[in-house]
Amino acid sequence: MDVQESNIRTDYRTGYYSIIVPGRTHRPEELEVKDEASSNLEDCPFERDTVDQKNLEIMHVNEPWTTMVIRNKFPELSGSTPLEYEKGFFSSISGYGYNEVEIETPNHFEKFEEMDTKKSLEWLNTLIEREEDLYSRNYIKHVMVFKNSGAKGGASIGHSHTQIIAWPELLGTPALEIERAKKYENENNSCLYEDSLKKESERILFETEKITAIAPYGSRIAGESMLLPKRHVNYIMDLDEQEKEDLVEALKSIIRTNIKLFGKHSYNFVIHENRNEKDYHMHIELYPRLADFAGIELGQNVFVNTTVPEEYAKKFKEAKLSI
Repeated sequence: MDVQESNIRTDYRTGYYSIIVPGRTHRPEELEVKDEASSNLEDCPFERDTVDQKNLEIMHVNEPWTTMVIRNKFPELSGSTPLEYEKGFFSSISGYGYNEVEIETPNHFEKFEEMDTKKSLEWLNTLIEREEDLYSRNYIKHVMVFKNSGAKGGASIGHSHTQIIAWPELLGTPALEIERAKKYENENNSCLYEDSLKKESERILFETEKITAIAPYGSRIAGESMLLPKRHVNYIMDLDEQEKEDLVEALKSIIRTNIKLFGKHSYNFVIHENRNEKDYHMHIELYPRLADFAGIELGQNVFVNTTVPEEYAKKFKEAKLSI
């Protein structure tokens, strides 16, 4: 493809469309953002002496705590809400479910990508413990783990934290991904994501013994990447110890390398997995927030990406920092 021409691509994971529109290279000084929430200790509710352990704590690790999980003080879903369905023209599901927040560190200024391996594994193992508990509860069909970092990433609190939401139904992108993974398995007798490891050679960012990082063909976001185990695993608890270590170290390496490429920027990452869907292949998607969504994304659900994934992969490999 002539990189000067636009190209409409289908994301094989979801079926969403992305318009790949080659644009000017992002320069770090253009994307540098001042994140007041990260630097401001005042009124932070996640400090050791300010977190509401009495009313919000679910669990913590070590004494004094080095990782803590609390109930979200302002939840989207609640376990005390009866699960009810409204059918018909105006259909709805009541807001049953659970919202939790994992405070990754007591240090307000420690960034996720700066944590050492031991601390990163503590983060991951805590998530696994919480997911197991949430999946054991009545009616829960999907547990979603995601991180918002920076103002453009939707983080209202600068202290590093991860969110966990347990849903009574498979909704949105995970449902689409699982449906397409099952269809692909039925038609090809192979895993969609394992086949992507063979077909995405032009867009592989790097790989370890256990994990591969890819800039997906149909990337919806500039600088989007996907981390996936080489072995078929549908649920994060089923990762072996080396896979866990490779995963957290690779995730941090991508974030650090993106900072080198784009400067300080907001980002999101989401863990895509489901305990009960064996055809799903667990993976993490990371989205640098280099631009805002506009009319075409909101009105047509078609994404405009001004960074060609192949070009991003090339620049990433040139800039890549060690794991």
